Amino acid sequence: MSQRPYRRGFTLVELLVVIAIIGILVALLLPAIQAAREAANRSECANNLKQISIAVHNYHDTYKKMPLGAFGTASGGAWGLSWWAGILPYTEQSAGYDQMSFVGDHPGWTNSGTGIQNGAVWHNVIIPFMVCPSSPLEPLHDAGGGKMINRPHYTGIGGATNGNGFTNKSRYQRPCCNCCSSVTGGGQISAGGVLLPNHSLTFAAVIDGTSSTLLASECSHYIYDTNGKRTAQVNSNHGWMMGTDARQKIPDDTTTYNRVYNVTTIRYPINSVAIGMAGVGNNDGPNNGIYSAHPGGVQATLVDGSVTFLADSIDMYTLRLLATRDDGETVPAY
Repeated sequence: MSQRPYRRGFTLVELLVVIAIIGILVALLLPAIQAAREAANRSECANNLKQISIAVHNYHDTYKKMPLGAFGTASGGAWGLSWWAGILPYTEQSAGYDQMSFVGDHPGWTNSGTGIQNGAVWHNVIIPFMVCPSSPLEPLHDAGGGKMINRPHYTGIGGATNGNGFTNKSRYQRPCCNCCSSVTGGGQISAGGVLLPNHSLTFAAVIDGTSSTLLASECSHYIYDTNGKRTAQVNSNHGWMMGTDARQKIPDDTTTYNRVYNVTTIRYPINSVAIGMAGVGNNDGPNNGIYSAHPGGVQATLVDGSVTFLADSIDMYTLRLLATRDDGETVPAY
């Protein structure tokens, strides 16, 4: 009888060595894979901001001014739309835009009036250029009346508060806001930036230079409580459509201004947003600021259309200058 040839298998020690080697290789490769993924996400995020800035430029070419940062309707006390609505035709979103109404009662609030109609158009619609791929936030949220509206991961820059040696022009800064319990008190709102409530600016009004003035940046991460625990998202609680229920411009008075969605007034360092800071909170803090899931800072687009990365270590004086269109100061290197 022929005997089967003897075949020697792996010993337990050899198997353990192989598994250990595989584990080491995975441990070495994983950071590189994560870094490559983040680089791709950052590139896509930059493309989103580029698309936003190009849309604003096309809007300016058409109307000879930039869009209103937000507006309140003529009926008074009714929620108008934000600047996002104005740029939709220039971002391959014309089909939805053409179904919207910009007049009537509450076109920007999906819980009432014209907003119910507008909300139906955009219910459950994720608008790609409003979403940063690195963000852990859910893009859709009940904006009112059960309408699931895209909560954008980007915000317009309305200006900066006084501080760190920077001072707004006279009447550019007002206390804000008239509501709500979800927002810590002591907020401040500025008219020194470029996307302002009830106010359209031309590029010529950006006296400090379009390459030295912020147009929009990120609001694409959670905020934290006083113990450093992740607690909530505060990026436009009522979605991208919501503007303001104010009718006046910020410099028109010195009393407390109404809430404004989808724009922010810079007050705190990048990525420092936390519950308990004055003017911060959901629904909708005027000083929620700019923050992201990208390591080390945020991406932003300038009025000239370029996209830049702002490190969270940037000097606050420099950041305030970047957020202001006509302070007359030269922006230091950053």
